[in-house]
Order: sequence, then C-alpha cells, then structure tokens
Amino acid sequence: MWVAGARVAGAVVMALLLLEPAVVRGARAEPRHLEVTLTPHRSVAWERGRGPVLAVLPSRGDGWFSLARRYCGTTALLRRLRAANPRLREPLRGVPVQVPLEILRGDLRLAAIRGVFPADRRIMAGWQHWPLDPFGGGEESWSWLAELFTGKPGNAELLRRANRALGRGSPRRGVPMVIPEAVLLSVFRRVPPEATATPTPQPTPLPTHTPTPLAVPTRSPEPQRTAGATAAARAEKRAVSPLTYGRDLEGEYAAYRLRRGEALYSAVVVRFTGQLHAAEVNATAAIIAQRSRIKDVTAIPVGYPVRIPVDLLLPEYLPPGNPRRAAWEREQKELGRFVEVVRAANLTGVHVILDAGHGGNDSGATVDGVWESTYAYDLLCRVKRDLEQHTKATVWTTMKDESRGYQVVDRDVLEQDRDQVLLTHPPYRLEDPTTGVHLRWYLANDIIRGLLSSGVPRSKIVFLSFHADSLHPSVRGTMAYVPSRYLRPKSFGVGRKVMREYREYRRDPRVRLSARLKARTEASSRRLAERLIEALRREGLEVHPYEPIRDSVLRGRRRWVPAVLRYSLAQNAVLIECCNLANERDRHLLLKRSWRERFARAVVGGVARTFANGS
Repeated sequence: MWVAGARVAGAVVMALLLLEPAVVRGARAEPRHLEVTLTPHRSVAWERGRGPVLAVLPSRGDGWFSLARRYCGTTALLRRLRAANPRLREPLRGVPVQVPLEILRGDLRLAAIRGVFPADRRIMAGWQHWPLDPFGGGEESWSWLAELFTGKPGNAELLRRANRALGRGSPRRGVPMVIPEAVLLSVFRRVPPEATATPTPQPTPLPTHTPTPLAVPTRSPEPQRTAGATAAARAEKRAVSPLTYGRDLEGEYAAYRLRRGEALYSAVVVRFTGQLHAAEVNATAAIIAQRSRIKDVTAIPVGYPVRIPVDLLLPEYLPPGNPRRAAWEREQKELGRFVEVVRAANLTGVHVILDAGHGGNDSGATVDGVWESTYAYDLLCRVKRDLEQHTKATVWTTMKDESRGYQVVDRDVLEQDRDQVLLTHPPYRLEDPTTGVHLRWYLANDIIRGLLSSGVPRSKIVFLSFHADSLHPSVRGTMAYVPSRYLRPKSFGVGRKVMREYREYRRDPRVRLSARLKARTEASSRRLAERLIEALRREGLEVHPYEPIRDSVLRGRRRWVPAVLRYSLAQNAVLIECCNLANERDRHLLLKRSWRERFARAVVGGVARTFANGS
C-alpha cells in the first residue's frame, strides 16, 4: 500500500488503522516512513523505530530558545528539542527542525494528534485513542502515550490499569484504549465530548376503565420533609466527616482510614470522588494509590490512611470553609424556596409520562448478553400496568415494542428484539441513537405543552425514564438522576435536517427554560426522587449506598445532565438507573421477573406517596 517516503492524508492513515494486523504485518507490507501534511508549511514525519515529530522551518534569527518558546511553549524543554536534532548545532534557515509530538505546546499537539490519529475522539470518559502502530514495531509504548496525553511518562502504569483488557503488552493497532479524563492534559479536556446516545417522548390512549386505588403502605407517619430540609440534613451529615485533612509536598489532601471489609474502589473512590464508571474509577484509584504510597490496592491494611487529593473530592466532602463546599451548601439550601407541594389523592389528575432508554438499533449497555433496552422496556410495561390498574393517574408513553405491545411477559429472561419505535408523528424506528435521543424529549415536551394548554398544572406532570447502567463492578443498586438547574441551557434547538420530518419538532423546534422553571424543576424532581428511593428501600431493593440521588452524571471531571432531563419541560423529571449491569449480583436480579415486579411496585408507590397528603 505504501512506499518509503509516501505522503498520506488522514483517510489513508485511517485505512491503515483499520487493516487486520495479520495482513498489515506481512514482511513487505509495512512502510518505513509516514508523513502527514497539517498545513502548507508544516507536516508530521514518523520514521520506523522513532516517534512522530513535527517538522518546522526556522525563521530568520531563530535560535533554540525562540523555537522552544514558539513550539514547546516553554524554554524548559530546550534540551529535549536539541536532542531531537543531533545533526544541527544551531537552527538553520531552510533546514527543518524536528519537534517531538510529546513536547509540543498544547494546541499544536492536539492538531498533530488529530492529523496522525484521525480515529481518535473525545468521549465522556476521557480520550479514546486508536493506536496506529504504522510499522508494526510497537512504537507507541505506554510511557510515550502517557507523556503524549497526560504530560507525565510516569502515568504509564495508570494507563495500563485503566485499560486492563489490553493486557500487559504494548497497545495494538485497531484496539482502542481510553486515557481517563482525570489525567488528561487540559488541551484535550477542553475538547467537547462527541454526542452519544443518552436516554429521551407520543401519547398512548387514555385509560378507559375505572382504576382502583393503589394500596400505599400504611406505616407509621414520617415527618414531612422539603427538598431544602433534606438538603440541609445532608449538609449537616457531612459536618461529621469521616475525613481528616492535611498537606504534604504534593499539596492538600483528605485522609480516610479504611475499615474492615472496605475496598479502595468502592469505599474511597466511588464514595468521596463520585466516580462510577470503570475506567475512571480505576484511573482515580491509581492516582490515590500513588499519592498514598500504596503498591497493592488489594492488600491495604485496616486503618491505613488513604490520601485523596483535595481537587478530586466531591464538594460536600471538602474541608469546612472551602469555597467550593460553601457554594454547594448554599445551592442546596436555596432549593427549599422552590419546593411546590401538590396533593393528589391516589394520583387523581396526575399525568405520568413513561420512557425506556435506548431501543431499536441501540441496545444501550450490554453485559454478558443482557441488553439494557430490553429490561428497561419491561420495567416501563410493569409500571404502566400498575399505574393504570391501581391509581387514577393518566399514563403516557414515549415508545412501543411493535411485537410485544405493552404486555407484561411472565418470564425471567426475556426475548431481545429491535422493533421498538418512538410514538412521534410519523413513528420513528430507532435507527440512529442521537436522533432518537432528541426526538424523545421533543415528543415528551409536545405532550406536556398539550397538557398545559388543556389546563393541567405543570406540578402534576411527571416524567420517568428507565435505564440500567454499566459502571465499575463494585457499584451496586439503584440511582436516580434529577436535572441540575446550573447545567441546563436557557434555550436549545436541534439543527438536524431529519428532525423537520416530525410534527413534534415542527410545532416548537426550540425549547426555552427560565431560571425559575429550572430551579423549581430541580426541587420538585429531587423530592420525587427521594420518595422513589424511600419506596425502593421499603421494598427491600438494593439502592446505591453513596448519594443515590444525583443532579448530574460525572465523567472524569466533567458533569452533564442527560438530554431527556436537560431539555424537559416536566416539573417532576427523574431518570432511574435501576441497577448496574456490570455487577454480577445486580444483573442476576434484573433477570428475575419477581425482582422487576417488586421494582415496578415500589416506583408506583413512590410516585403515589409524592402526591399523597403533600408528604
């Protein structure tokens, strides 16, 4: 395919990346030299046995100092720049100077990487890198990649741990790896993650039968709690912190002494940093282990003081008086002003919009052959049936399985198919995940606008979206997400041409969210989520032990709100992650219809309790 000295564009680089290793590594198939043009005046050259370099031409009067400042961003790298050009005593006009990619300043490094590795992309978890390995010699070592993407060759072991599935050998062509966001250089963190399918709504016919009352559990009355009071209680709970604080040569840290039976991953990383996804948990655990001088994370003695860098802590675990913690406490207390208590005996006059994540071509999280979309839809069907049979709520859905309808299947392990459609006009067969995500919230908002125009109070509209997550295997139980008022836009519209085919989009292509609506939605949604979590606990179902209710999804150090919540006009909007598919016990329970039935019953009970007597 290539000859020595061949100049290739990004498309050719991609072609090499996608070739089967067995084919490319033939004795005569490998090139000896790769060159990629970035601009008319710059190119990246890569020789067999060496790393890629940016070739630049000095200007009149340039010396090593000026070149180091211009291309490396600092003169501290002058020695390395000179070492990369052993045949040049001084820069000469018209003679290319080679600057290794790993010492380039941020913007040039990003441009060079995008040119040489066109398949690379920014993702929620960090940066997905597709090794090119153009010469079949393993030039992309762990230490080189660690310096290239994190600025520290010493992070090589951390990258290995975050990509355990790749084994101990060098990264291989065609096998992607992830550089966790927690250690990425800022120039890569600033790149917006590519849009990925996140969960999101047309109506089903109104019930024609007379519903019978739901038997809400008759336990001893619990004290009334507002979102503000609950937030204050959480803040007060944090005041008795299990952490102590100190400073060492590397800066401020919080120390936690492990108790018997606790592990670094769950008891420290998940609890105090909020990380949940495997790559981020592993990467953060590696950072904490390095800071704490822990060589084996599986053999930490009971009582060992684990040091957590302060900048990794969730705001509620920061030292008292820390500005970030003070801002968090202030925000939590403010929510109390926006709580609207609504009474609706047996959900009379309440409209519930039900959504199940993914579907069609998008299976969602898939672990050991179990599709998230299949079991999320089963929960939707069970909750729909219980609401219609046992309450006076009006139920709407965003989607339908064409072969199954809304039938509750009396089986543990369910048949998995791809014939789910969104109930838009016309119906959308779930082919493209991103289009499906946006059409969901357009559909839900269209339903909500219709209800508001017919006189239904916004406070009596509920939106529930069911999902099953895939997190670090140590994480267990249900989590509920509500929309943070600070992470939602004032207005938003999708510019995709395909959206114009659907009535829900054409009616109102742009959603507008006032500051008051966003604050009231967060307060009301949190109150609903609290009742749901309480109901699950009463039913004896597993709930995430650390902050099961969250106002955003955390990936590395970036927070975001799923699209179905971010753009929703519902005042009560909750996304429920029923379990962690990557946890074997959680996955085993999800495959039992008795567990799914109990889960649905608890959800209906939680919604009913939210509106019962204003409690």
